[in-house]
This record gives sequence, structure tokens and C-alpha cells, in this order.
Amino acid sequence: MRAETREKFYKRAVKGILWWLGGDFICVIYTMCMLVIMTRFMAVKIFTAFSAVIIMNGLLFNFTYNCAVRDRNLIRYHDVSDDPKMPFKIALTAPLPQYLLLIALLLSKLGLIGDIFRYYALINIQSLAWIDLFTEGRTIADLSWAGFGGLFLLTLISPAVIILTYKCTLREVDIKALLLYGKKTKK
Repeated sequence: MRAETREKFYKRAVKGILWWLGGDFICVIYTMCMLVIMTRFMAVKIFTAFSAVIIMNGLLFNFTYNCAVRDRNLIRYHDVSDDPKMPFKIALTAPLPQYLLLIALLLSKLGLIGDIFRYYALINIQSLAWIDLFTEGRTIADLSWAGFGGLFLLTLISPAVIILTYKCTLREVDIKALLLYGKKTKK
């Protein structure tokens, strides 16, 4: 990519999906390591559920932060126009596999396609510990509508992280300093 032009959006979208897949792979390893302990202790199950979501969204945060810094530098130093829809575009494309899985799960819950709940839990493994918290079965009949709503809310965390990260970074809010060191007071 040349320094004074914005990268093509399809490249950015593919990178975002690859970051999501990388996060899912890390969550596979992490969840499989915690699986034996998770089945015996509720506290470990809750810890694993929160940790998997933090791992996945932390990687999406990193991807979005780097995209926003690149765009902010292009706007500031190379007079490239701002794309106000970019955070929404990234939020739509980076977790695209997660959206497609949720739509397929909804169609399965409505009875329009076969039971894919096991495949959903396997492919979207960041939600496995959450699924274990509210259902013990792995069939779509075992999944309540409240549980589906919980999975829907879990899916909405990723676009919220992406949009907030991009907008805060573009407005030059130092997110890393806030997360790591807390709010600094000026003397």
C-alpha cells in the first residue's frame, strides 16, 4: 500500500475476517485446554466464557485500532478525505462469519433448516462456555429463545468494539493509555 492512498476495502475486509478466524483459532486452543476443568467448576466456566470473549474482541480491537491509525494518518498528513461509514463497514465485514452463523442458527431454530447447533458451537467456539452456562444439550430444541437472545447479544459485542475503537482512535483518544493506565489527570 502506498502511503498516500487508502487500502482497498476488499483487502481490509479480508484482513478483518482473517483476524476473526485467528481469534477463533486461539479460542479453540484456549477452550480445549480449559474444557476438562470447565466441566467440573462453575467459576472456571464463567472465567472461560469471559476470557474467550475478551480474546476474540481484543484481536478485533487490535485490527480496528491499526486500521484507524492508518486512516487517521492519511487524513492528517496526506489530505485523504474521511470515510464516515468506515467503522460500520469494518463492523459489518470483520465478524461476518459470526453473523452468518447466527443467521443459520436462527433459521435452524425456526425449523427452516436442520439442526446446526453443534456446528454453531464448534465453529463459533468463543461462545461455547456461554452455551454451557444456559444449556446442557447440543440440539436446537435444547436452546431456548432466551438463550438465543443471549447469543445474539454476544454477537453484538464485536461490532460495538469495532465501532467504538475506530471512532475513538480517529478522534485521537488514546485508548491504550486509558485501558492500561487509567485516566490521567493533567497538572
